[in-house]
Amino acid sequence: MLFITLLIPKGKGEEAVEYLKKLKAPKGITIRNVYFTFGRYDSIIVFEAPTAKAAMDFAMKIGFATHYTMETLTAVEAKEI
Repeated sequence: MLFITLLIPKGKGEEAVEYLKKLKAPKGITIRNVYFTFGRYDSIIVFEAPTAKAAMDFAMKIGFATHYTMETLTAVEAKEI
């Protein structure tokens, strides 16, 4: 399953940016990429997880570590529809 997490900083600033730059995937999670963006969201993480629960655990870990406000979406490739 593919997930996209959108992040809005609430605190920790540079510390959170460094955390995301060095982000390592726990067992069972594959990080496709981490992006820094302009606009409503300042960071985006695209990752794969075997289950929604595994994705939630991973996203919560990131949120607690960075103090970012987050929104995680499930993504389905267009060719699969």
